[in-house]
Amino acid sequence: MKGTSAPIPVGKSHAPSSLRDVSKLALTLNLAVLGFLGAAAGQDLTIRGSDTLVPLSSAWAEAYGVKHSGAKIDVAGGSAAGAFAALAERKINLAIASRSMRFKETQPCEAAFGQRPAELKVGVSGVVVYVNAANPVKLLTYDELCSIFKGNYRNWKQFGGDDAPIVVYGQETNSAPGELFVEEVLSGKNLAADVHLLPAAEVRSAVSKTKNAIGFAALATTDGTRALAIKRAFSSTPVDPAEDTIANRIYPISRFLYAYLDPGALKGDLGAYLDWIRSDEGQQVAKKTGFYPLPAKWRGSQ
Repeated sequence: MKGTSAPIPVGKSHAPSSLRDVSKLALTLNLAVLGFLGAAAGQDLTIRGSDTLVPLSSAWAEAYGVKHSGAKIDVAGGSAAGAFAALAERKINLAIASRSMRFKETQPCEAAFGQRPAELKVGVSGVVVYVNAANPVKLLTYDELCSIFKGNYRNWKQFGGDDAPIVVYGQETNSAPGELFVEEVLSGKNLAADVHLLPAAEVRSAVSKTKNAIGFAALATTDGTRALAIKRAFSSTPVDPAEDTIANRIYPISRFLYAYLDPGALKGDLGAYLDWIRSDEGQQVAKKTGFYPLPAKWRGSQ
């Protein structure tokens, strides 16, 4: 008998059709597998995190349940701050976030657990900046990207390109690439009002069809586009985006995904789940969901 689960609303990219609604959704996966496949039955875990990571958390929970008899994993969204607060109040077992916990957020957890919460790296997020293949510009710095995406400059000649207006594409900040780009490159400032917001695949397609376009999306090959090398600062070494440079955090527009929990739970069912998440199998699930596998050198560290 195949495992069953509550249906997960998905679009073409296997992500919820409206991530704004995900925070209201408690996705419970009750998966039963015929036979014993090597894990203890009766696992009952509650996981919370930001809306942008719900597709990944749901994919992990479903894939884990297929191989672990009796696993019951409840996944829901919201915000990283909300997940950290719920962890400190012992309302959840695990908080998964696309940023590290801040000092003021660790204090309630430390009071509840008697020590700092355990922090585990569980994946890598990255976003790539594309221009049309006919564009002579090969690299940009963070400051130059800011000036474009915040609307301060709108002509390619200001960056060594043609004397032509810049057409800008981006993604909503309730998507993982949009959230990462705005927080990492724009320091949390809003995109300019005239930025055309599209899903990731449509961003690359629009850039390929528009000679003077620029946009950001996940790493993928699309005819008619070229991925830019990026420099964090003017004096930095430019880095080309590739799976290995993103996964190893060499490419600038990247960051770790984190899991936080009571350190006392690391040896129980939750620890077993986190071991699986950080295994090759779990990291391949992350890759299929649009993230990057965590290199082995970080899988055993806190």
